[in-house]
Amino acid sequence: MAGISSIGVLPEDCVSAILSLTTPTDAGKLSLVSSTFRSAAESDVVWSRFLPKNYAEIVAASDISGESPLCSKREAFFRLCSPILIDGGKKSFELERFSGKICYTLSARELAITWSSDPLCWSWKSDPQSRFAEVAELRASSWVEIHGRTRTGRLSPNTLYGAYLVVKISEKGYGLDLMPAQVCVQLGDALQSSQGSVWLRRKEQSNLKMESLFYGNRRERAIKLFAADLGDNFDSNGIRDLRQRDDGWSEIELGEFFTGEDDEHLTMSFLETKGFQLKSGLVVQAIQIRPKH
Repeated sequence: MAGISSIGVLPEDCVSAILSLTTPTDAGKLSLVSSTFRSAAESDVVWSRFLPKNYAEIVAASDISGESPLCSKREAFFRLCSPILIDGGKKSFELERFSGKICYTLSARELAITWSSDPLCWSWKSDPQSRFAEVAELRASSWVEIHGRTRTGRLSPNTLYGAYLVVKISEKGYGLDLMPAQVCVQLGDALQSSQGSVWLRRKEQSNLKMESLFYGNRRERAIKLFAADLGDNFDSNGIRDLRQRDDGWSEIELGEFFTGEDDEHLTMSFLETKGFQLKSGLVVQAIQIRPKH
């Protein structure tokens, strides 16, 4: 406490400069120390450091641009800690409250989904649990290929990120968990790449039993084919599963990457193209890119 007390005798602008080198969480905690700290912690000097440089452009291109003006940088920061729709509602932007790092989401309409324009293969519909106007639902196809592309300049620099495909599996879904899907994240010219595989498993045991009756031992044959194709890179224990979220959706980790100072191309992929079985019921909302901790 002696160190904090000695800082407290500094002019307010000096205290603000010091707090701007911390994190939003630290600034909030230190604002409780004294009235000087509280005043400094609420200054634009501090919160300008926590906001992205182009935050005004982001707000102008968002669904909150028509709302009442933001009176301070602190108010702008906390407004951006809730997801806002940008680029005509096809993308989402938000800041992590405790770190100030950028989270960026590409809606299904911003993804390259093979045959998504064919109504026999995919349908577009609304979903009350989605933050976006439309989601894509797989109707019937033996080939599922999804790619998302953006640039790291839209993210926070020098940060470890993960990319996640946000999905559901409908009650009538079938054929999705007979073969592991391949996932990949590639940064720049493949100098940094993260690859893996994932099961699209459902919890509904009745559906699993029906698939077992319908497909027989095709799952086992499919796994052997998948393993033979990957060779030494195949590890059945390393195949990831769907992870349940608190918002009613599930997510698939596509991979991770580290942003530097450069603005590089980022490609994120989900592929299930080896099983050749008919698949249905995968509902795609978005690819979310967020910091890993």
